[in-house]
Amino acid sequence: EVPSTEESMSPGPNGLSFSTLQQPLRGTPIREGRLWYLSAEDQVDAVHFSLYVNGFFFKHEGVEVSISLSPFVLVRNCKFQSGYNATLTDVKIFKISLFAHSACYYFGVRSDDERWAEEERSRWVLDVSRAIRLVTQSLFPPFHITCAPVEGVPRTRRRLMAGYLVHHEDVSVASVVYFELQAHEKGMARMMLYESHRCQGVIGEIPLHESAMCSEKIGINCSCFSVEDHQFSTRTLAERKLWLRAISNVRVKLQNCAPDPTEEELNSFRVAIKEHLLSIRAAIQPPGFKVVNSANGLKCQSMDPLLQRCHPPPRCRGNKAPYGSLPMSVTAIKASGPGPGGKSADSEVAEESRIELQGIQVELRPMPRATARTRSEEFAVVPKPGDG
Repeated sequence: EVPSTEESMSPGPNGLSFSTLQQPLRGTPIREGRLWYLSAEDQVDAVHFSLYVNGFFFKHEGVEVSISLSPFVLVRNCKFQSGYNATLTDVKIFKISLFAHSACYYFGVRSDDERWAEEERSRWVLDVSRAIRLVTQSLFPPFHITCAPVEGVPRTRRRLMAGYLVHHEDVSVASVVYFELQAHEKGMARMMLYESHRCQGVIGEIPLHESAMCSEKIGINCSCFSVEDHQFSTRTLAERKLWLRAISNVRVKLQNCAPDPTEEELNSFRVAIKEHLLSIRAAIQPPGFKVVNSANGLKCQSMDPLLQRCHPPPRCRGNKAPYGSLPMSVTAIKASGPGPGGKSADSEVAEESRIELQGIQVELRPMPRATARTRSEEFAVVPKPGDG
């Protein structure tokens, strides 16, 4: 196993929180090209689109739009509904959704060669999804999902599995929390949120009932899911599937009024999860983490976070109030802040509210196999922070 370590990235007594507000775009573009921007119904304009390691930039009607990415962003294909606008049928559309901010940007690829346009759109979607994943994975400390309770911490005795997740605190903050799924007891299960893997500081808990709402976000390689009103993001798509599967299994037991599991049954559940973790180990190990030699032996070194650190919002601690009582405000994104390469944004940068375009629907079909890349190639185009 990769050895555990105490890095500066590890959450401390006050947790690990990052700003999700607009931030400067880093380095130079990892990809640039011409796209068609859908700013309103029937208005499609050509723009020069620049994708950075942590966001994207384009200029429309004299206004510079600079958007930084966060874990709570997804990208997916779209298409026009039949009979919508005959003059735009040759535009292959995709959208970048900042769903935590209720903002959405639509772009398209246009060509007389439909096959080339499809493949070019797929390449753009894959590149944007890789940038989103890199931002997300840069926030996590090195860790492994574990099933064993913490010695000396009685509240973890019913643990099924635990690991770090990114939680959407509010419109401006995302926090790395240690998330623990517990087995059901007396007709209810619990999901505990701690400041760190030591499980000393309890942020709060989310009760899991048989009717609890739990869903995934649909996007290319998206690692986001929600439980009730809470938005979470995992390091990888495989980890999201694992969490949703485990939560679903607990809900099924609640729906069938299963008796509380004994200690022997709990151990059996943990063994099953460990076996599954071993079978998907390659899929859940994110890139960007490596074992390095140090004076104290081997350590696991992580990449620098691609979001700025900030102080977490006030929280209700302990069991006095459920975590669901915390405010979860949603506002519009404003395209502001420094532009790429240190350029200051125009003072008249427009505010981007949610764009609702009639006649566009989500396209759920898979992307062409021809655009698929190997895992080693997926991140070859993304430079490390500071590489420019």
